[in-house]
Amino acid sequence: MAPALALALGTAQAQAPDKDSKEQGLEETARGAIESLMDVMRTLVDKIPMYEAPVILDNGDILIRRKRPEEAPQPKPAPEGQQKT
Repeated sequence: MAPALALALGTAQAQAPDKDSKEQGLEETARGAIESLMDVMRTLVDKIPMYEAPVILDNGDILIRRKRPEEAPQPKPAPEGQQKT
């Protein structure tokens, strides 16, 4: 009976590292997906200041105006010596 118990414990311990590595792989995949989602959310939040607050017209239409170019954040110019292609 003791050899069977030792064999069972040895098998259970041998399977544990596989489970841990699978869990770590899943955690890394989930972390990567969440980081990608956060990048998309940052981009969305950066774009919001380009628009004024919505206005509801008498006929029920919702109007969202773009801010005037002088009010909207301007993109940074390229450093000298570098040109956009």
